Amino acid sequence: MPKVLVVGDANVDIIVPYPKIIDSEKGLASFENPILQGGGTAANTAIALSRIGVETAFLGTVGNDSYGKFVAKDFENEGIDVAHLIIDPSLNTVGVFAFIDDSGERYLWGWPREQQAFKEIAGEYVNENTLKDINWVHSSGMAVVHDSSARSSILKLFTLAQQAGIPTSFDLNLRVNDGQLDPEYKEAVLKILEQTNYVLGSAKDEYAYIGTTDNWLDNVKELVSKERVCIVRNGSHGSLIVTEEEQAEVSAFRITVKDTVGAGDTYNAGFIKGMLHGEDLRKCLFLGNAVAGYTVSKIGARNCPRKIELATFIEEHGG
Repeated sequence: MPKVLVVGDANVDIIVPYPKIIDSEKGLASFENPILQGGGTAANTAIALSRIGVETAFLGTVGNDSYGKFVAKDFENEGIDVAHLIIDPSLNTVGVFAFIDDSGERYLWGWPREQQAFKEIAGEYVNENTLKDINWVHSSGMAVVHDSSARSSILKLFTLAQQAGIPTSFDLNLRVNDGQLDPEYKEAVLKILEQTNYVLGSAKDEYAYIGTTDNWLDNVKELVSKERVCIVRNGSHGSLIVTEEEQAEVSAFRITVKDTVGAGDTYNAGFIKGMLHGEDLRKCLFLGNAVAGYTVSKIGARNCPRKIELATFIEEHGG
């Protein structure tokens, strides 16, 4: 059975829905209880992969704290191989508060702000043995935002994977501040993309910042090569794949959006599963759209589908 190694960030999410105003003049509002669940852009992809039947392992760092123990137990419960999960008592597992408004949009704030575990992956944990029995390697830009050991280790792992002929995918997951992408961060991402076969990202939110132009589609075309294709997640428009030979779009599923947390992370899982099973590129986009569509119709990234739920969702929505 094909096995995916997901490398990057793992944390917990504290989902906090906005209060719903009942009577503004009287100051009356209703409150939903917050939800504590596993999170992290890379970890979300790992969980989604495992749920839809892909054997998955995770490489990343958590602290030896209550959040870190929650992450480790969550992975084990979901069938994730945690042999490469690093537990460092000197670091803090991050809790991300996800404030959700009435439209389903999210506003994120991570805590604590110091000694954050997801930034670190010691180089000693990355070597040829790390890739034993691995058929695909996936990571996310969240873990390389900072000039830390995670950044250098992910580049090293992707380089080793390419040398071993193992396909790689990278979700841009860019963190853009005030319309600007930090130059050193951008350079680090581009170095990793040199070792990447499949680049995934959002149209205006990510591809717009990673090329030399102000046009996201032109930037996508700059990144494409014989060895590299780009997948563009484009919200309600679905997703687009661009190769040297073709440009194809697959429509999104029509659903009521409740929460967009983790939409891109879980999309990745559907796409990767399609690729591992030899599906054509359009079918891989379709599967990505389906996993993401199911997820955003629920609250929280960890409400991504299991195999039977995905099959039912596709059947009910005309897939």
